[in-house]
Amino acid sequence: MRMDKESMLQLFHHYGSIKSLWQKSKLRHIHVAVVMKRGKMMEMASNYLGSRTSGCGYDNFSIHAERAVLKKVGDYTKLNGAILIVFRISRGKHELVESTPCETCRPHLEKCIKEYGLRRVYHS
Repeated sequence: MRMDKESMLQLFHHYGSIKSLWQKSKLRHIHVAVVMKRGKMMEMASNYLGSRTSGCGYDNFSIHAERAVLKKVGDYTKLNGAILIVFRISRGKHELVESTPCETCRPHLEKCIKEYGLRRVYHS
């Protein structure tokens, strides 16, 4: 499901720590995933370069933000009633750009919705 750009920008500016991600990453686009429940942020993570030993979400050495944030949550039963917001920020202009789940993340997110009660997934 898509979330409007204005809401994404508010979220982006609310969590200033996102800007520090540029210093840590050499990726062209930063994908940020935020798990929120009852209006509060539970966890936040971004995509990063890794390897199979770094954990789940392995795809061409990139650990995807969706998988990284779900790993940070740990116990998937905590997802009951939560929402997942994923947005992508371009490096050059620091603008929000379109984000869609890849073919490896989509089934994982669907499983979280069906089995663990994740309420919704929003993409920019």
